[in-house]
This record gives sequence, structure tokens and C-alpha cells, in this order.
Amino acid sequence: MNIENKRFMSLWSYVYVLTILLISMFSQDFNIMLFVLYTIMAFPFIYSIEHYVVIVLMLSTISYYFTGAYEGVYSIYTILMILIIIRILFMQKGKMEFNKNSVVLIVILSVISCCSYSISQFNYFNGLVRLLYLLFLSLILGNTIKLKIDLMCNILPEIASVMIIGYIFSVLVNGSIIEGRLTIANTVNTNTFGMSCAQLGSVLLTDSFLNKKHKKSNLLLCAAIIVLAFLSGSRGAVLAFVLTNVIIIIMHEKINGRLIGAMLRFAVLGTIILSGIYFLFILFGLDVGRFNVTDVISSGGSRRILIYNSLIPYIIKNGYWKLGYGPGHECSRIVIMSLIGWDYAHSHNTFLEAFGELGIIGVLTLFLIIKKSLKNIYSTCKTHKKAYLFIAMLICLIINGFAESYFFDAILWLLLAISRNKYSDMKYNLNKA
Repeated sequence: MNIENKRFMSLWSYVYVLTILLISMFSQDFNIMLFVLYTIMAFPFIYSIEHYVVIVLMLSTISYYFTGAYEGVYSIYTILMILIIIRILFMQKGKMEFNKNSVVLIVILSVISCCSYSISQFNYFNGLVRLLYLLFLSLILGNTIKLKIDLMCNILPEIASVMIIGYIFSVLVNGSIIEGRLTIANTVNTNTFGMSCAQLGSVLLTDSFLNKKHKKSNLLLCAAIIVLAFLSGSRGAVLAFVLTNVIIIIMHEKINGRLIGAMLRFAVLGTIILSGIYFLFILFGLDVGRFNVTDVISSGGSRRILIYNSLIPYIIKNGYWKLGYGPGHECSRIVIMSLIGWDYAHSHNTFLEAFGELGIIGVLTLFLIIKKSLKNIYSTCKTHKKAYLFIAMLICLIINGFAESYFFDAILWLLLAISRNKYSDMKYNLNKA
């Protein structure tokens, strides 16, 4: 079989994803044998790097759950960089398709990270290495090769569908209830699981909106994954899902002059779906209290507000607004523990995380990288409408990023790299990879 054939590449992508899903269900130990296995299985993707980029992106939505997807040098992200380097050296004859978009900003963020670490009282070297590694990954993917955006947009809903089916199966086998909230496994935070579900749902709902061909199957799977998001109890994930799709519809339909009709259809469909989910909760006796804003406020609100109210004055008072207290979630965890006595892994806000760990220059640089990436991918939508799929994922992440921190997560830096890429002008041929 010709490994450059689209059908083979798609089937091999499903095999690759399902292999990691199955391994993750039974083992979290990523050893040298698995690394070699993943690498050998990834070699065919040299001919279609876009397939592997999408696979890695999807797995990064719950990076610490999928075996081999955690943000470390010893991971699938390194395999991705190896494939890109091999492609440049042997298929592009050493020609690097370099684009300068945001390179200076990434270099600035890297320098600030080193400066912050050098004066940090925590000396958290792993935090510095992890951030520099993610920045290097983002640079390699976003600035050294040209991706075929049409091909990626065709692959993304397919892999998302496989992931959703895998999630449903995994929940039935290994699913865990933590304080009345569903998660894919007892090692996975319910908010993290909910957010992954929300992103997969955003991909399929956006694809249904743009592509009528697979609308019924997409909507069916989308409904299933959003039910899982609700069952996870993650308010932020559900809110991000709803707002993301409203924003995508507004962006797309405003250009085509169909905004009012589209919003009316979305309101009717959304009301039906949300009402159905609500009655399912009541029917099965599930707790809907987490989605009751009045109850949340009357009970004192989210502890995130306590983190923000304590951490921001602390950063300013102690002069950490200049260069931060050092890169790495562990630094934030120690600071937050000392302030409020609760053991939180991070500050639960992407921009506050950057501000605390790298100071004002760090958070402003992150903001500019996101802005330039969104501007680039949005301009791409004028010629490749399905690029809205990646806008949906990035917007969903940014919205939930005001309640969770993704500053040290691969999902953020992969999405930013994809969004700022200077895509190949040649349209994807549906018969070849």
C-alpha cells in the first residue's frame, strides 16, 4: 500500500490515536519501549506531517493523562520535532521554509524566562526547561515549515470523532466520579476533562456549521461529548464551549450578511439541547447545583477569586511584576499555598500565571503572541473557511484560560504555532496526502 495515499494516512492516524488511548487506559508509565514504539509508528507521517500535528494537538488536550503526551523532552512532542527535522533535511533538501511571524516575541519570552529563573528564590530548573522546551516546539512547528491548512482542517474533525468515541469507551471502563463529577480516570482533574470535551465539541459543532456533509454524525457525537462536559461539572468548560460557538457564528455570518438568521437558529437549537441535558440531569438525579450562579455567589463564590485577590497584590507589593518569581507551576503553587493555605497547582488564570512567573514583560509578550496568531489565522479564513476550526479551539482555550492556566501546557503553544504558520498556498488534493 502506498503510504502517501490519503486513505492509508487517515487509517494509520486512527490506529495511532487508538493505540495511545488503549495504552493510557492501562498504564501511565512512559518507558523507552513505548517511546521507540511511538517513534516507529510515527515515521509514515513524514509524508504528511499535518496528520501527526493534529494527532499531537488532540492528545495535548489532556496531556498528563495520555501516556507519552506530558510536556517533557521525553514525549510525543519530541517525536513531532524529529519528524519535522527529517522532513526538512531529506524531503525539502535542507530548505527551511522560515517565517518571521512572532519569532522576536518568542525569543523575548525565552530571555525573560532565563532572567526570571536567574533571580528566582525557588531555583525551579524543571520549570525553566519545560517552558523553553514548549517555546522551542512552538518555534519549530510555527516557523520552519509550511503546513497545508486544507489538509489539517479535513483531518481535525475526523481525529476529534475518534477521540470522542475513545472517551466514551474509556469513561465506561475507567470512568471515575469525584465529588459527584465525572472524569475519564481518577488521576484526571474533572475541569481538565471537561475542557477537553468542550474543545472536541467545539471542533465538531464548528465543522457541522461549515460542512453540511457530515452534519448529522458530527452533531450526534458533539451532543455526546457535551453531555460528558456537563457531567464533569466544569462551569468554565461549558461556558467556553457556548461562547466559542457564538463568537464563531458571529465572525463567520457577519462577513456573509446572515448574522441575524444564524443567531436565531443557534438560539433555538441551543435551547433545545441545553434543555434536554438539564432534564437528563433531573431524570438521573444528578447535581445541577454547580451551574447555579446564585448558589455559587451565596456560598462565597469560587476559590479562584480568593487566589486572584491574594496573588495580584502580592506580586505588585514584592516587586515580582518586574521579572516574576520564576517560571514553572511549582513556583506559583508554593506562593499560593503560603497566601491562602490551599494546595493549588497554579494560579488558575493563564495571564495571571504569566504575570506572576515572568512579570509584566512576560504577560505582555504572551498577549502579543496570541494577538498576532489570532490575526493570522483569521485572515486565513478568508480563503480557507474551515480554518475557523482552529480559531474555535484557540478561542475556547483563551476563554477558559481566565479560570484555568495553560501557560505551561503544550495545547496553548501548539495552537499558537498552528495559528501563526504561513500555510502552503497549494490547496490540498483530497486523493493524496
